[in-house]
Amino acid sequence: MLRRMLKKTYNKCLRKELNFFVEKRLLFRLLFLFVLLCSATGAEAETTDVNTANPLEITAQQPKQPVRITGMVTDEDAIPLPGVAVVLKSNKNVATTTDVNGRYVISLSDVEGTFVFSFVGMNPQEVKVKQGVSVYNVKLLYANNVLDEIVVETGIFQRNKVSFTGATSSYKGTELKSVGNSNVIQGLKVLDPSFLVIDNLDLGSNPNALATIELRGQGSATLNAIKDEFSADPNQPLFVINGVESSLARVQDLDINRIESITILKDAGSTAIYGSKGANGVVVIETIKPKPGELKVYYNADLILSAPDLSVFNMMNATEKLEFERLSGKYFVLQEGDYYAYYQKALDELYNYRLADIQRGVDTYWLSEPVQTGFTHGHSVRISGGNEELSIDAGAKYKNTVGVMKGSGRETWGGNIGLSYLSKQLKISDYLDVNGYTGTESPYGSFSTWVNTSPYFRKRNVDGGVDKFLQTRWGLGSLGLLSPITGDIPNPLYDALLGSKNESNEIYVSNSLSIQYTPTEKIRLRGGLDLTNARNKTVQFTSPEHTKYANVSSYYQGEYYNKDSKSLTYKGYVDMSYATFIKDIHSITLFARSQLNQTQNDYISVTAEGFPYGSKGTPNLAHSYKEESKPGYYLSDRRSVGLMGAFNYNYGERYLFDFTYSLDGATTFGSNKLYKSFWSAGLGWNIDREPFMKDVKWIDILKLRASTGITGNQNQGRAPSKSIYQYFLNSNYFGQGFYLSELANPNLPWQTAEDYSAGVDVRLLRGKYSMTFNIYQSKTNPNIIFVPQVPSTGIGSYPMDLGYLQKKGVELVLAASPLYNLKERIMWQIRLTAAYNQSEYGGLGKSLDAFNETQRKSNTMQQYVDGYSPTNIWAVRSYGIDPATGEEVYVKKNGELTMEYDADDMVVVGNGRPDVFGVISTNFQYKRFNVGMAFSYSVGADVYNTALYNKVENITKSALERNQDKRALYDRWQKPGDISAFKSIKIVDAVSPRTSRFVQKNDYLRAESINCSYELNDSKELKRLFGIQYLKITGYLNDIFRLETSKTERGTDYPFARSVSVGVNVSF
Repeated sequence: MLRRMLKKTYNKCLRKELNFFVEKRLLFRLLFLFVLLCSATGAEAETTDVNTANPLEITAQQPKQPVRITGMVTDEDAIPLPGVAVVLKSNKNVATTTDVNGRYVISLSDVEGTFVFSFVGMNPQEVKVKQGVSVYNVKLLYANNVLDEIVVETGIFQRNKVSFTGATSSYKGTELKSVGNSNVIQGLKVLDPSFLVIDNLDLGSNPNALATIELRGQGSATLNAIKDEFSADPNQPLFVINGVESSLARVQDLDINRIESITILKDAGSTAIYGSKGANGVVVIETIKPKPGELKVYYNADLILSAPDLSVFNMMNATEKLEFERLSGKYFVLQEGDYYAYYQKALDELYNYRLADIQRGVDTYWLSEPVQTGFTHGHSVRISGGNEELSIDAGAKYKNTVGVMKGSGRETWGGNIGLSYLSKQLKISDYLDVNGYTGTESPYGSFSTWVNTSPYFRKRNVDGGVDKFLQTRWGLGSLGLLSPITGDIPNPLYDALLGSKNESNEIYVSNSLSIQYTPTEKIRLRGGLDLTNARNKTVQFTSPEHTKYANVSSYYQGEYYNKDSKSLTYKGYVDMSYATFIKDIHSITLFARSQLNQTQNDYISVTAEGFPYGSKGTPNLAHSYKEESKPGYYLSDRRSVGLMGAFNYNYGERYLFDFTYSLDGATTFGSNKLYKSFWSAGLGWNIDREPFMKDVKWIDILKLRASTGITGNQNQGRAPSKSIYQYFLNSNYFGQGFYLSELANPNLPWQTAEDYSAGVDVRLLRGKYSMTFNIYQSKTNPNIIFVPQVPSTGIGSYPMDLGYLQKKGVELVLAASPLYNLKERIMWQIRLTAAYNQSEYGGLGKSLDAFNETQRKSNTMQQYVDGYSPTNIWAVRSYGIDPATGEEVYVKKNGELTMEYDADDMVVVGNGRPDVFGVISTNFQYKRFNVGMAFSYSVGADVYNTALYNKVENITKSALERNQDKRALYDRWQKPGDISAFKSIKIVDAVSPRTSRFVQKNDYLRAESINCSYELNDSKELKRLFGIQYLKITGYLNDIFRLETSKTERGTDYPFARSVSVGVNVSF
């Protein structure tokens, strides 16, 4: 029989339902074979004599038939309530929720039991199941105590929101999907004002680029920050998925349809449980867990069309570019004489040739060549079900992201199985995740190459072929060393078609085992083991026919790079929790945890060169290793241990107190500083629970909270506790020499943050109006900085603890529902988020004066000075362009005007941080139809407009060969009396110093998301024909427009994208 079931299930998987997934990966075959086998087993159990609950037939007792309980849940006005939690009191794994019509269905193995019906903002109600009764309609009453059922998921333990004093925010998976269906990051930056995603002006929407994320602003200095191959951004928050620390790449690749909830822990009161890793905040992601109940199958499809946004590039057309070159003097000789007359003749020939081409219609728009409209499709399937003792949740996903640059993309796949076993006192859970990706960069290279190519060049020659060079130094107009042509100009299309590649792939396996024992109602014991293993491989190949090898020996033409890296992490923990009530008014919760971690990272890399023409990167065809290089190798073994205890007390759910203490040991810092303690303390007051508020019915929540504490940051590479030496590449008669590459600092202290936070939570009129306000201050002390050293020391830099970085800010979230008719399902909500944060250095003294001096002399706009921010823009103030001469007038520190530039006159001329930023959103629901919009805004930030600096002014003879911004032609000073922001048109020998003239306000309004959806959950026809119980279709417009006060170039290496997408969610 088992063989027959296996064959039936395998054929069903192959031929009917899951062909796409089965053909893609062997993993999908195994995964779906397993889960569908479970399904088939359940179906066969109804028609066979085999006792599947007891296959060995040790006893003759037959299993009890489950009792099917149904009903409807309404409020006191008889309005159906969707989303009400229905939980068996004796076994919380037996649970379900009501649908959009307030109806529920749940199975119970025994007629005895009590169900608890709960909904945010209402009093929970218990219903005892009676013999012979299967329908229970429940009416819930509104209550002021709306925080009782809100749970804060910390990734280590759960805590009731009513008694928690930390600053947190939680979001459901459905809320994330209301913003977009791309990834988690897209939703969080819209929903939470503290979650800041900084635009990558270089990589734009590259599907393989990692986001730059800050939680409550910058808390660590980035000057020569300690980083190695496997370290993270020093300002990036800690990401935790199902209790396991995860990388940002895995968070971005996570299937958004699997997410149950995300909780952001913001202050020391909530992050101190993570001790030395919580200073930057923690993002806790919980995926959907196994739940008992009827077997259900869920399918999700996400289809996305992405188009490049080229509107930010303000480049000249062919006529404008040639005219600009003429005005700059490129085609004129000022000297006299026979030779210069011959030179002028050659210049005239070149100019006339290009003019004739333009008149024939040559005006190449190079920007359109490397881009495309990308079509992304993602699919996921999930199956869930079980009984009170054993439940399963398994799924698989596949997503093929096609980038807006040709040849670029990211293909991700994965599968997961979660099992949960529960007896009266024992719970065993195991979650296995297997994921992988293949990321491909575009063979068309950097987008800036195409932006900068002059439009009077043809892509192809008259025969339709692609020339290797658009122009050569010895071609038309060439006159030896006096040639107006500065060098060969490669044809980017030729290089793009050679077959070069840049590809990386990874396989990631994670398994989490947890065993929980509850001897009494007050005590819970738990232990667990987490294992993660990742392997990544990167291969890059540049064809020997590439134009950059045109003047290179064949021994060095072409390059192959291969890097193989591995990571293995072990984490074991045991913890205990104790909770009790004393006289029904004193609530005490104790939690203790001990854990240990070990992470092993290593990689090996090799670079070879010298390939024959026509080769596609086969390594054995290389001539040799790359000259003056050797194979790369890295190995690190990081260990950490930790002890943590947490205490929570509340008096009548009115007065709250939290205290957390942890002692951590880690190999990240100096060998003489292996251990460090961290702590936090918090106070809270639920004013709405006071006796004098009993008759104030319009206030649902009024809570004050405050916390303080010290947490740590390990987002750095390992600082050397012992000095490290490396061998020189070459050797002599006496052997191979070595040199000191890193000087140890065994006394390097831990980087810690002293945090203060306070806030208020308000909710009014049964949730129609709400407000959350937070104010905070955090001081990172010390800053761990690699300080540059003088050459005589023999080392480039040395890790030191220098000064501190203090950040402060506020956050505000306002929500209002002008329309709130649950009975007719007509609702309209308006939401506003606003945030402000700034950082400031202190305690540096004169330790970085030499470095700052180097920064000033090298025309760099960043300084490290006490009392100033890391985001300050430093430059010499400009008074503008003198109308009489067309030259710039500078302002000295003392306010005097001068025509002479002095780097010592640098002052702060702007700040890259806005005064206020956030999101304005609205959502309207009518019956089954829903429409929402979200617009992000930023006010008060400054930006140094590099497009103005590099493509309007400071155009050298070699830069003149590239295309330029239109403003270089139209907005320049031309004659005495002109009022202009830019100098006259001319070829410069050296770039001018950076001044405040190029600093602009960068206020913007951006359409993050416009979406609409329609759902069906009670269509008898769909259920009869296709077995569909629920269907939802959502359309999205993301990043569809951006209004801004500055005209800057965004996405210089890879353009930003605008997207239109559709999401389909089906359950069977």
